[in-house]
Amino acid sequence: MPKCSFCKKIYEFPRGLTIALNDGNILHFCSSKCRKNSEMGRKSQKVMWVKKMKHAEEELLAEMKEESEKKEEKVEKKEEKK
Repeated sequence: MPKCSFCKKIYEFPRGLTIALNDGNILHFCSSKCRKNSEMGRKSQKVMWVKKMKHAEEELLAEMKEESEKKEEKVEKKEEKK
């Protein structure tokens, strides 16, 4: 699965756009929004929606980790009761 060259989001292959440059570099874009921002010369570190998306992704990963830990604790408690 390719990773967007602008926002670093992993996306499914049939979606998005792949551009091969003359120097041999390959750029993957998940959306036209990322492609257009890249063509305008914007830096992904300075674009606010990319920052928010990365922050939301980090929060989601933290929540998933907490949920998996809770499930493991429940399984351990059940095993102890038996």
